Amino acid sequence: MTVRRRILLFQLVTIVFVAVVVCLMLITLKLTDDFVNRIDGVHSRFEAISELDGLGNNYAEQLAEVLLLGAEQMPDFQLARQRMEEGFRVLAEVTRREFATLGSLGDVQQELPEAEFAARLQEFYRAIDRAAERVFQAQTAGQQDRAVDIFRRSIEYRLSNDFETMLEDARREERGEVAEELARVRSTQHTVLIAAGMFSVLVIAVGLGLGLTLQHSIARPVRLLAAGAEAIANDQLDHRIQTSRRDEFLVLSQSFNKMAEAIERQRASLTSAQARLEREVDQRTLELRQANDQLVALDSKRSQFLADASHELRTPLTILRGEAEVALRGRPRLAAFRDALNRIQLYAADMARLLEDLIDFTRTEIDDVTYDFETVEAEDVVVAAVHESEILAQQKQMEVQLLSRAPKQLIRADPRRLKQALMIGIDNAIKYADRGGSIDIDICRSDGVLALTIRDHGCGIDPGELPFVFDRYYRGTNNASRAATGLGIGLPIAKTIVERHGGTIILAPAPQRGAVLTIRLPIAEGETHADIDCRR
Repeated sequence: MTVRRRILLFQLVTIVFVAVVVCLMLITLKLTDDFVNRIDGVHSRFEAISELDGLGNNYAEQLAEVLLLGAEQMPDFQLARQRMEEGFRVLAEVTRREFATLGSLGDVQQELPEAEFAARLQEFYRAIDRAAERVFQAQTAGQQDRAVDIFRRSIEYRLSNDFETMLEDARREERGEVAEELARVRSTQHTVLIAAGMFSVLVIAVGLGLGLTLQHSIARPVRLLAAGAEAIANDQLDHRIQTSRRDEFLVLSQSFNKMAEAIERQRASLTSAQARLEREVDQRTLELRQANDQLVALDSKRSQFLADASHELRTPLTILRGEAEVALRGRPRLAAFRDALNRIQLYAADMARLLEDLIDFTRTEIDDVTYDFETVEAEDVVVAAVHESEILAQQKQMEVQLLSRAPKQLIRADPRRLKQALMIGIDNAIKYADRGGSIDIDICRSDGVLALTIRDHGCGIDPGELPFVFDRYYRGTNNASRAATGLGIGLPIAKTIVERHGGTIILAPAPQRGAVLTIRLPIAEGETHADIDCRR
């Protein structure tokens, strides 16, 4: 017998075994499914009966409230009556579903008492409900004592005794039914297990015999092939397999020998080709990676440039438009026109310098711009920022006010850049402050550090967002509620400016309402003025 026929015979035995196992599994699944369906039906009936118990108590309580408190409680009683009707409807529905899961006439006949019980229970409730109508009739006729007597004899007693007894008997029957189902399933499982065990022993014996025969006819040729493959793997390409068999292994051995010869001829050329190909792949991979890194860097710089330009130009443009509107409003004097034009010229120059910085920034590969540091009074920079932000505040009928001052406090700073950071903070506060409110700015000195605080009285900030407010392009959840526009780069720009000045910037919730932006800057060397208490 050839190896192929031996394998076919072994496969046939395996298929028979698998088919029997599948049949046993299907039988087990069918039993399990029937059991689950029955238990689910019993559980649903149990819940429906328990629900009726509670609804019955509520029905009696609402009826008693009508007797004691009058017709004002009738809506609650009607609701309790509706719930009782709904409870009986649910009981009937779960009973119907349980009958639908029954598979034989005997099971149906066995479950008929449950349907009869549901009908009896509902009829019993109908009698109690009719007694309730008599109670209402007696109460309406002014016979309160008779109404109370009917309630006690025909309703309260029957609900608390007969009705609850029937429900308890039903629950006991459901528990018994579950126990019977468990016993039946266990008995069937025992039978299935015995049959499966006997068949498994038979299949194991037959399979063991066939397996030993098949192993004896396959093991030696396979060992020869394995030894040949191991020799080829160990670079013994002159190794050949010798066999005297007249089956499939003879053809396999001849094919193996031809393969060894082909490998021996091609190995040298393949080795050199593979090495050359690997070198070329590595080179191309490196070139592609470098090109991709350059594209990513260029795209990042382009996106950052557009975002910074749009954000930084928005505030000066708003101020320019506001100055023009103020100048054109009413009939101002020539001096007012000249003052407005001077401010417009000043902001136009700031915008030109800003554009130059942004363009220089995109033409270089470093993320930096030029800072012109000098020793300046911090109050002058803050006052300039407050004055320039008045146009922004007027659009929301708000006031930007400097609550405290710190004269003669000198710092090393680029006034234009520092004013830009302050304008970002004030603009951010105006966005989220309530219309008609105020933005409070303080200047104070403590422990050799100058603190500039910008406080609004708006919606505030979620503490969970504080770690991300200085991340580029991050916009908090309050943005939508305040209809704020922008790309979320204002505070990151301000942070960069402050850190270039050797300071720190912090955004935190205000003690009562709103948010507080605090900028701390080092005092210029040689300054010894007394500290000024900071506002809380």
